[in-house]
This record gives sequence, structure tokens and C-alpha cells, in this order.
Amino acid sequence: MNPLCSSLLFLFCLTATAQGGAVLFQNVCAQCHGAVGEGREDLKTPSIASLPAWYVTTQLKNFHDGRRGGDTVVDPQGAMMAAIAKALNESQIAGVAAHVEALPLVPPKQRVLEGADVALGQELFYERCMECHRYNASGEMTFGSPPLVGRQGWYLLAQLKKFKNLHRGASKGDEKGAKMVDTATKFIEDEQAMKNVVGYILTLNPP
Repeated sequence: MNPLCSSLLFLFCLTATAQGGAVLFQNVCAQCHGAVGEGREDLKTPSIASLPAWYVTTQLKNFHDGRRGGDTVVDPQGAMMAAIAKALNESQIAGVAAHVEALPLVPPKQRVLEGADVALGQELFYERCMECHRYNASGEMTFGSPPLVGRQGWYLLAQLKKFKNLHRGASKGDEKGAKMVDTATKFIEDEQAMKNVVGYILTLNPP
């Protein structure tokens, strides 16, 4: 674990007794995800602002229970998240999730993905993504599908690659992740197709 990760984990252990989600977020999560949950490209941490509490809870439990972040080589950020999540109790998870949901959406600054064919991406989105993530990429709790708006293009692209290469969603018990693995492996041919669909999703962000 690199020095930054070690320091964050130590800081987390000092503050983990606090039950308030806002306290935990500002003392620990904000170090990587930003003060308002905007994310940091230099640390490869996504924007999490306004993600619904049910999704944040699910993912924290996935990290906690070993369904995400188990490979420090292919997913060092996930490994750090897993280390932090394992120290959380249910009350703390609920508190952090509620705080994240309350944060205003932070649209990505970069709305264009270099090399993406947005028209082809729109076709792929309508055919394979819209049913679960909805026409405006706002997500749907019924399907366990998170909002895609508000997430950076580089992050969305990285997650699609992880699903396609079985580095995410392939662990036993991750039913929602398995759906994404199925979609990524069967219907998204290559990296260009990933860029196309991500390029289109970026256009759905609010001004």
C-alpha cells in the first residue's frame, strides 16, 4: 500500500467511531473524492456526488465483503476502498451513503471523449444500456443500475474495461455486477465501442 493510502487508512481508523456520515466523509472520503464529492483524476477517484444511497450502500458492502477491490494490481483504488470499507459498520455505511446522496451533482468538466463516435454510441446506449440505466442515464433502483451522469468519462471507460476483462462483477454474489459483465462481454465489441457509448453518456450531463 502506498504512503497516501496508508495515511488515509490511519486517519480513517481514528475517526471511524464517529457515527455521522458527514464527519466520516469530510475526514476520510474527501481526501480522495474531493470536498464536494467531485472526484480527482490524478488519484483515479470518481465523482460520487449525488449517487443514490442504495447504490453507495451496495458498493460499500461489496468492498466490505470482498466482492470488489480484491486485486491490488489491476484495481489499486478498489483495494484502498476495500480496506476502508472493511472497517465500517452498518450504521456508518448508512450515514456516509446518506451524505453522498445529499451532495449536489457535479457534472464532469470534460464533456468530450477523444476519438468517440457519439452517434454510434447513442445507438449502442439505446440498444443495450437504456433499459436499465434509463433514457437519460439517471439510473434505476429496480435494476440496481446507478446514474451514469455526473461520472467522468475516463472513469466510465475504466469500469467498462474492468467488467469486460472480468476484473469487476465476476465475484460470487455480485448479481448486479454480473449483468454488466454479461453486457460488456457480449455486446460491447472493443475499446472503440466503449469510447463511443461513454462519449454519448457524457452528452447527457446537465449544463
